[in-house]
Amino acid sequence: MTSSEFHDRLEANLQKLESRGQRRFAKTVHSQADGFCVINGRRLVNFGGNDYLNLAHEVGQQENVKAVFASQMGATASALVCGRSGWHHELEEAIARMEGAEAALLFPTGYAANLGVLGCLVESGDAVFSDRDNHASLIDAAKASSGKFYVYRRDRLAALSDAIARRRGDFDQVFIVTDGVFSMDGCIPDLHALCEIAQQHNCQLVVDEAHGTGVLGDHGRGACDFCNVEDRVLVRIGTMSKALGGIGGFAVADQQTIEWLRNSARTQFFSTALPPGICAAMLESVRVVESQPDRRHRLAQLTAFAHRRAEELKLKAVIAGVAPIVPILVNDDSQSVIVSQRMEAAGFFVPAIRPPTVPAGTARLRFSLTVKHSEEQIDASFCEVARILDAKF
Repeated sequence: MTSSEFHDRLEANLQKLESRGQRRFAKTVHSQADGFCVINGRRLVNFGGNDYLNLAHEVGQQENVKAVFASQMGATASALVCGRSGWHHELEEAIARMEGAEAALLFPTGYAANLGVLGCLVESGDAVFSDRDNHASLIDAAKASSGKFYVYRRDRLAALSDAIARRRGDFDQVFIVTDGVFSMDGCIPDLHALCEIAQQHNCQLVVDEAHGTGVLGDHGRGACDFCNVEDRVLVRIGTMSKALGGIGGFAVADQQTIEWLRNSARTQFFSTALPPGICAAMLESVRVVESQPDRRHRLAQLTAFAHRRAEELKLKAVIAGVAPIVPILVNDDSQSVIVSQRMEAAGFFVPAIRPPTVPAGTARLRFSLTVKHSEEQIDASFCEVARILDAKF
């Protein structure tokens, strides 16, 4: 295939995406501290970001954080060479404390945390059972691991238990991996049932808390905290790019497991460590989660209000979840893009989510709520969605 033919193939593939309403285009968004953003010179209510606690704009303004960034930009090396500073050490200790765990390990991103954890825990004689709706990073991690890969559905846990029972003797270890909050639905799995299945069949449970960290539970640790099953989970994985407002991933577990991850997780020790300034900023975020529970309480109130208004307006929300993610089903991919564009014209940025992010036929508008949103903004935006959907396309 010549270079010209190769690029013709790329163009044909792009045109196929566009014809299905699935092509994405680069968008420049200027996020603002008050729950708004600016796109193409227009100020819009921002329902697209995951800055649930409004920390992305706050922690960077701390004088101590500015001072760290001013003194050193990059970590200069991987954590196991010379990139792990006192800030990294302090942040790992703070995360372990916040999470009620023996130890924590930092990763450059949440994606890298999932790849690193499963990549070094799952061996060739093992199996991984992954929820069908897990985040792409968790699915990629399970597929890339050395174990046999299986898919289950969270609404068919009896089938999961039966499948594990039939195959358990074929494997040294079996891992069940799940999102704590399903990012496109806003709901949590039946963690109690998963823990029971894991215990019954001598399996290990791994939970990705990306969208639950800082948001759910009495301590803001996530879905496992919300369901009170933390001590029944082998590893909890989190990200600092959502509610904590920064970047980076982490894993929390018992000390021995973390030491094995530190020595074996390739995405951790073959990556340059997080910048020290990011660690200083994330320390501030952890302190906010620990000392200001009113933020997540307010978020829970807004989430309940949003689901109530969606029901009153007869909008088809995927499910009445507890996380601050409220998806409104549109179903048709192209129509979801049109609705999103019309919402933008009305002053609201609400992204259209289409395959492959969600299953075919379930395109949706995904509302992400933050503590800076108001009930009035949520009500106005939902009324606008209802008006658009009632109109003829």
